[in-house]
Amino acid sequence: GRILDALERSGKADNTYVIFTADHGLAVGQHGLMGKQNLFDHSIRIPWMIAGPGIPSGKRVDDLVYQHCTFATTCELAGIPVPSSVEFPSVAGLIKGQGAPTFDAVFSRYLNYQRTVRTRDHKLIVYPQANRVQLFDLNKNPWELLSGDLAEEKSMAGIREHLMRQLQQFE
Repeated sequence: GRILDALERSGKADNTYVIFTADHGLAVGQHGLMGKQNLFDHSIRIPWMIAGPGIPSGKRVDDLVYQHCTFATTCELAGIPVPSSVEFPSVAGLIKGQGAPTFDAVFSRYLNYQRTVRTRDHKLIVYPQANRVQLFDLNKNPWELLSGDLAEEKSMAGIREHLMRQLQQFE
């Protein structure tokens, strides 16, 4: 808030975008873990906030995005072309309330030890070296409690296979 107030006082708020983002977090004891070496949401979700001209104040967007979209987004907001070498799309329309969700699923990994694909409703985590899979219904189990692991549930076989195919497309 102090930064935005200072911009207002300087007269530059009408042509300045402020973006706040950060690295992903630590487990700090969640799931019995201490660090970043996991793919549970508490450790891989990041803040991504933006304020500036044309951005609705106080609006929250819960769509799936990648932090890598920041560069293309800033280019679009500045009115300059996005270089063809940039792989991730702008989400400027989404944050302005003019666009549809960009991604139906997002992918993440940790070295050769873990892979995940996450949709709005489900998350599949694969541990290739341990030959283990976890599946979570994020609507019913948003904290990804291990007691809610659905990977072996027969009723979830279709979702598991669909997510596994999506995961293979990302790799």
